[in-house]
Amino acid sequence: MTYTHVCLVSAQPIPNLIPLRMEEIRPKKVILLVSPDMKLQSERLENVIKEWGIQVDKYPIAPYDLNAARETCISILSKYNNDEEIILNATGGTKIMAFAAFEVFRENGLKIIYVDTQNGWIQALSPQPKQINFKDVLKVHTYLRAYGQKILNEKTNIEIKRHSPVIDELIKIFDIYQDAIKILNSYVAPWRSAGTFPIEIEIKQNDLENENFQKIIKLFAENNIFEFNNGLIKFLNIDDVEFASGGWLEEYVYRTIKSLSVVDVRMGVEVMWDVVPSKPPKNEYDVVFIHNNRLFLIECKTERFEGIDKEVSTSDPIYKLESLRDAAGGVYGKGMLVSYQRLTDTQKRRLAANKLFYCDSTDLKNLKSRIAQWIR
Repeated sequence: MTYTHVCLVSAQPIPNLIPLRMEEIRPKKVILLVSPDMKLQSERLENVIKEWGIQVDKYPIAPYDLNAARETCISILSKYNNDEEIILNATGGTKIMAFAAFEVFRENGLKIIYVDTQNGWIQALSPQPKQINFKDVLKVHTYLRAYGQKILNEKTNIEIKRHSPVIDELIKIFDIYQDAIKILNSYVAPWRSAGTFPIEIEIKQNDLENENFQKIIKLFAENNIFEFNNGLIKFLNIDDVEFASGGWLEEYVYRTIKSLSVVDVRMGVEVMWDVVPSKPPKNEYDVVFIHNNRLFLIECKTERFEGIDKEVSTSDPIYKLESLRDAAGGVYGKGMLVSYQRLTDTQKRRLAANKLFYCDSTDLKNLKSRIAQWIR
């Protein structure tokens, strides 16, 4: 059977996309009804849908005029009445648009569906009630594109096996290495934008006398992350700089999620937004994955962050995570902070207030169960 979907475009594109990949109702054509303020979002949807090999037609609709919206829907049905079966996806649009479309389709005895993302199913509302459970049909790049982001680069395919001994040791003996990691970050982090290699970093004598810092140096050197001679750390490439200055925690989170049943997981994802300015803004997600057609973002921090102004600072990871969760994941997105350092009670309250999950310090050993709890 050949299906045509009529979709009401809104700021939340995911409910429009999920049914298009469900075998039971997958269409050959999609008709987008677009209000004046949803032109950009309709373009994003159109690009994604065409990538899937589905034809797209677009029509303007009045978002707050019930009679005008009804006339648009009647006109659509008269034009596409030769299509084998037309389905209305009544999930998006304004309430007026949805009411108008629902009335017209029900009057004509046509199928109407509603995508319940909260509970993970598609509900057939008319003519016969029916429930279709979700399948995982979206990938990270599709989800991000639907919200206006293009992946420029990622570290997902980086070889991480040689790093396992370092990561395992840092997680296993947290109490010994916590303060030493802070010292290492202070030396290495400023070199994350280095363009030429090798680079050498001189270590102060008082830090070299720190017993736990000595253990860190030995651990990284023995596993060929850097060379260490005569008080100098020598890096041969940018990947090892990024690993030593916190990338190891991202890799730990990434490999932990890979061991779970998730559809698509990515690490170190750099994206560019499709906005008007000549230099569109860029962001980077430490770890991002899809589960049950939801986007999950994880911010990883190995250093402490605190200060009176952090609640309103764009450099504050909680503020950043909340903003990116909403912008990249929409109302269905989820965010989590993974911190090697212990979070303060104030930070935990802020995370809870913003509906953000977290895992910190000694609980990192239980990260797999924490993430499994989170995605449930």
